[in-house]
Amino acid sequence: MVVPESVVQHAAEKKRVKRGILGGSEERFVFGKTLYLPYLEFTYQYSTEKGLLSKQSVLAQGRSAVLALREVNLGFYPELISLLPQLAEAETDSGSVVQGVDSTALVSERLDELRRMLAEYDHKLEELAKQHDSLTKTDHARRDIKDNFDHLKKTRETRWKMFADGLKLPSKIDMEGFEVLEGNLFYIPYFVVRFSGGGESRFMVWGRDGKDNETIAEELTKNSKFRDLIQSYVAS
Repeated sequence: MVVPESVVQHAAEKKRVKRGILGGSEERFVFGKTLYLPYLEFTYQYSTEKGLLSKQSVLAQGRSAVLALREVNLGFYPELISLLPQLAEAETDSGSVVQGVDSTALVSERLDELRRMLAEYDHKLEELAKQHDSLTKTDHARRDIKDNFDHLKKTRETRWKMFADGLKLPSKIDMEGFEVLEGNLFYIPYFVVRFSGGGESRFMVWGRDGKDNETIAEELTKNSKFRDLIQSYVAS
């Protein structure tokens, strides 16, 4: 880490005092440790078939990164690609390295999951549209169905936008044309702190630059599988 552990741990204590107590009791420091989380750097391209001869035309291609853990899905991090030259030279403590999925299979699994989710949304939207059209304009249930339809449609569009924006893809896309080409694991150090008090726990996480990573900290708090995984490395 660029910032020494002692400095980050001191910052954690200051923040703990500033935020006060947890669960009505004084918090106690449980652990603080540098862990190297795995990320998968991968290349991809999106192609579409054109013309009578079905020639493929590449519409988008690029590189991105994803946290290489099946227990956690926090989206894509293309900005991390710029760190690869620095991380390649960094020394790591093998006992603090969290083992990740060393394969593009992880991204393919996420894509399959998204395909299934969008297909389910489409099926539900189709069913709601049929129910809506079968009712008269004076039927009060028609308005409720329309509200449900609009909400579900917006949810579907938001879920798709998270994926498309994360990889800088065209807004309209056929997922069958998306292809993951190759990938490699790399590791980023985070200083993870756990506090406990009043039967509750909370986490603080600092990145290699000494800045808070509230996304990972929040995920540790709410995701029991991720939390158990991290704590197993702390205990080892």
